[in-house]
Amino acid sequence: MKNLEFITIYPGVNVYRNVFQDVNDFLEKAKKCEKWEQWYTFGSMLALQEMPIKFDSFPNKDEYMTSRKWDDGTENSKIRGQLAEEVAEIFYDVTSHYIKMHPEHSLQNWIKNPASVNRYNDGSSISDNYSMNYHTDYNQEIEDSSGIKFGITTTFYLNDDYKDGEICFKINDHFISHKPQKGDVIVFPSKPPYYHAVRKSSGTDRYMIRSFWQFEYEGSKEWLENQEKYGKDVWASMEEKRISKERFMYQIEGESMHKFFGKDNGIKL
Repeated sequence: MKNLEFITIYPGVNVYRNVFQDVNDFLEKAKKCEKWEQWYTFGSMLALQEMPIKFDSFPNKDEYMTSRKWDDGTENSKIRGQLAEEVAEIFYDVTSHYIKMHPEHSLQNWIKNPASVNRYNDGSSISDNYSMNYHTDYNQEIEDSSGIKFGITTTFYLNDDYKDGEICFKINDHFISHKPQKGDVIVFPSKPPYYHAVRKSSGTDRYMIRSFWQFEYEGSKEWLENQEKYGKDVWASMEEKRISKERFMYQIEGESMHKFFGKDNGIKL
């Protein structure tokens, strides 16, 4: 394993540095690629991987790097394939280091989630201070159901020439605010209590990469018993109503968090 440079900004949250070959060159190549698509209301995104790949246990690097990349023979897809390969290698190196350092966050199986380059448009926000509300990537409202869940969140930062734009963590009773440097890669668990938000940035577009380890979950005992009791179709309808209600509850909880934590609160690292 490579000797990686990193800092721990809170137990379970690592920031890795100096892992790109040339982060400026990477970003310029990504900007010139075709196939950028709309990314909700935040901005746009460029997919780097074609499909998720599942492993029964944490894979070795050779096994992991054989997963498919975008390349249909065109010059654009070749560049995108080069970007995907560099991201895949960085992702593997930092997450394998992270899991060895934090075996308590290991997953029951490992699904390589498709990575993407994401662009927050200059000034994109959902409130006066935040581009993204406090949340976990785990989707708590569906934690008992069967399906694919988020396990480890990895965020790469490709530029830092903007104002604000910190990633903010609310972990138990601790608030941590970190302004990423260009080239930083942050790794942390996707589940509670690792709530995080993104402060509004301005001055220029903000570029980052999102990539996750996910896992497949068969469903809790109670969830499976209810599916058997009511039947799949009826239970799915009941769950849809519950999920909609609880998702709204978590949205309100996130809004309360970012209203409570003012713009100047927190520890600057």
